[in-house]
Order: sequence, then structure tokens, then C-alpha cells
Amino acid sequence: MSESKKINQKFKDSNQLMVSGLQLFLDAHVFIWQNKLKRYLLISGFSFLILFSISIQGLLHWIDLNETWITKWLLNQGANYIKLSKTELKYGINGIFWLVRHSINANKDSFFTSIFLIIGTPYFSMISRKVHQLLLTHPKRENFGWTAEIWRGIKLSLQNSFKQFGLILIITGLSFIPVISILTPLMTFIVLAYYNGILMMDYSLERNGFTIQESRLIYKQNKSLLFSLGLGFMFILLIPVIGWFLAPTYALVGGALIYKNYIQTIDNTSL
Repeated sequence: MSESKKINQKFKDSNQLMVSGLQLFLDAHVFIWQNKLKRYLLISGFSFLILFSISIQGLLHWIDLNETWITKWLLNQGANYIKLSKTELKYGINGIFWLVRHSINANKDSFFTSIFLIIGTPYFSMISRKVHQLLLTHPKRENFGWTAEIWRGIKLSLQNSFKQFGLILIITGLSFIPVISILTPLMTFIVLAYYNGILMMDYSLERNGFTIQESRLIYKQNKSLLFSLGLGFMFILLIPVIGWFLAPTYALVGGALIYKNYIQTIDNTSL
């Protein structure tokens, strides 16, 4: 395939991705309004408002409070494995703390979203359960209990947050390279969109009895859809204040719709 054909194909794929994502959220909008789920929008919105005002500053304050003892501990541990003076090690550790603070300040919305997705797990589980009752009538096997459901959501949120944080640190480091710095905001957005798409769909998979291993296989088979889901979630969040009210519920319903289409595809294939 020639280079021009590859570019045209990528352009077509990008257009298809945007169209599928837009249609997904339009379908979610219709579902929410038809089933009178608007009150959940208010719950998520006010939760966002309260948490945003305290979470980022609280995280930075925690780092300030714990930097001294963490530095001392790292100096004692590092002296046994790294052949550098304590002064040199301290400079390196201070540099890491500076990079962490800079990453948080430069990506406040991203870090806040991760915090909200962890703390909001019981709320997301509640909405997902309601959507399941209205939409998902084809469970794979017996549903898990409420406690197991919340624990899996928290576990996945934490795993994704650590992965995102690590990637954002790398991207932040790359942002100091003149040419690459132009692309780093887009790189951050792509990382967040994909992982948020996974999380928003996983509630439906967990409720219908899919193990983590089975879920990962589905993620690989539906990467573009998950990216569309996360992309829509991130774009709605960019809308000042209003996005905080809409994004979580719309994305959860969108994840349920992706799962429903996936099950219908499996059923049609097996006929």
C-alpha cells in the first residue's frame, strides 16, 4: 500500500471513529432522557464541584507534608544500591518531586478525573446497576455481589490511575524537548481517553460475570470503541461545569450500549 493510501485510510478511520463516538453519546442521551435518569446528572455534577475544590490542593499538600520523610527513606535505601553521594541522590529525589508537582499542576483536570473515578466507584456502580436493569437483559452468568462489584471498580481505577500517572510523568518529561512538546498535550489526551473508556465499560462486563482476563480480551477486540467512549467522556468534561454534570452518566450508559452491541454480535455470530 502506497504512503498516500495509508494516509487516506488513517483519515477515513479517524472520521469513522469520530462518527461512531458521536452516535454512541447521542444514543446515550436518548436513553437517559427516555428512562428519566436526569437526577443522576445532578448527583455527579455536585460531587464533581465539591471534590474538585479540595482534591488537587489536598494532593499537593500531602506531597509537601510527606516529602521530607520520603526523601530521608529514599536516601537511606538508595545509599545501599546506588553509588552516588547523599547530596547527589538528594538532588535527584528533589528533581523527581518537582516533576511530580509540575505534572499535577500541568494536568490538574486529568489527575482530578482519576481521583473522582476512584472515589466515585460506588456511585458509578449504582448508575450501572440501574442501566443494567433497564437495558442489559442478557447476563453471561450470575451477577456478582455489590461488594465485589465496587471492589473491582476501585481496583481497576487504581491500576489505571497508576498507569496513567506513569505515562503522564514520561510525557511531561518529553514536553521539555522543543519539537516533541507540541505533541505532548495530544499524547496525554489519548492516554486518558483510552483508560477512561476501559473503566466506563468495565462496570457492564463485571456485572455480567466476565473475569478480568476475559474483559482484557474484549478490550483488545474493541479498542476503537473504547477510545471513542473515553474520547467523548473527555470532551464533555472540557465543557466548564456542565461537563461535570453530564460526562460520568453519559459515559456509563455509553459503555452499557457498547456491551449490548457486543453481546448481540456474539449471539448473531453463533446462530
